[in-house]
Amino acid sequence: MSVEIIGYVPHTRKTETSGLWWSDEFDRDYIEETAIAHEEAGFDQVLVGQGSWGPDALVIASHVLAVTKKLKVLVAHRPGFVQPTVAARQLLTLDKLTGGGRVGFHVITGAPGGELQRDGDTLPDDERYERTGEYIDVLRKVWSTDKPFDHQGHYYTIRQGFSSIPAGETPVISFAGSSAGALAAGPGRADYYMIWGEPLSQTRATVEELLALGRQRGRDLTISVSLRAITADTEDAAWAKAQAIYSEAEGQIAATRPTDTAISQAVAKVDSVGARKLDDIARSGDVHDERLWLGFTRLVGRGGSTATLVGTVAQVVGEYLKYYDLGAHAFYLRGWDIAADASAYGRDLIPSLRAAVADRKAAARAS
Repeated sequence: MSVEIIGYVPHTRKTETSGLWWSDEFDRDYIEETAIAHEEAGFDQVLVGQGSWGPDALVIASHVLAVTKKLKVLVAHRPGFVQPTVAARQLLTLDKLTGGGRVGFHVITGAPGGELQRDGDTLPDDERYERTGEYIDVLRKVWSTDKPFDHQGHYYTIRQGFSSIPAGETPVISFAGSSAGALAAGPGRADYYMIWGEPLSQTRATVEELLALGRQRGRDLTISVSLRAITADTEDAAWAKAQAIYSEAEGQIAATRPTDTAISQAVAKVDSVGARKLDDIARSGDVHDERLWLGFTRLVGRGGSTATLVGTVAQVVGEYLKYYDLGAHAFYLRGWDIAADASAYGRDLIPSLRAAVADRKAAARAS
């Protein structure tokens, strides 16, 4: 299988160039710049994030699709706030307007606490994942049926649900989560499963478990690992860049008003099983497997995709191949100045990684 590269389109430059996770800035020009940079760099698709205080992801995704020609979009989506039949038609409408086959949902069930309660969701963790499972089932019914259907479930009762917009190519569904509830709901329903960038030994166990669960439930999963990259002509120069990023973020955090820091931390601290696990690994050491850097993770705490591979392009590609060999055939790749870093990845890292995977496949066929 070839490798897929997934990028990220934020609504502001500020939160990515510091260790802070909250900003009230909305920068349309940067959204456009970032989207175009990803398309030109050869990314397959981009994730558009969703937060309880942030702008609407589906609306931003529509703009990303309008300013690009082939780039696909994964729209972060929280079940429970929009009826599944409505969400299914919204996605189909956007997909038809943008040429078909370019739009998918990244389903985020979320962690308990403030992030969800800000929008009025107070369900316990296990119930939310049960609801998510039923939500995806209804989405797929809308996308697959050619006549009205009824659905009687625990969370949704649908009478004559239908979409007059034919699905054509069924939209992809991406999923994430490490809790027991997530593992019960996701692997049998999703196309992609996104996991944190952890050391190889932990990643091996996670990938094996997810692929096995998917097969047991009749679904082949594409596993995506979230790993940023810092590269330079020499290994020493790459680690110097990592330290510069760390120092800049550390300084900006220290210089930020206490009220803004408190807001940023309130938004960032995700109390999920996966986030807590990555946080614990980061606290055990800044560097794992020689070039997996979790220093930035330790600095900012739980709050996003922060695990990073550091080295020359060849060294970093070599590390990505180790994850690929474990069964992770997609990578969620983002930098800090996201538009500029996406362009840089497109000049060397992405072509080198694709070529290395192609060589791997050719060698496997020959043997």
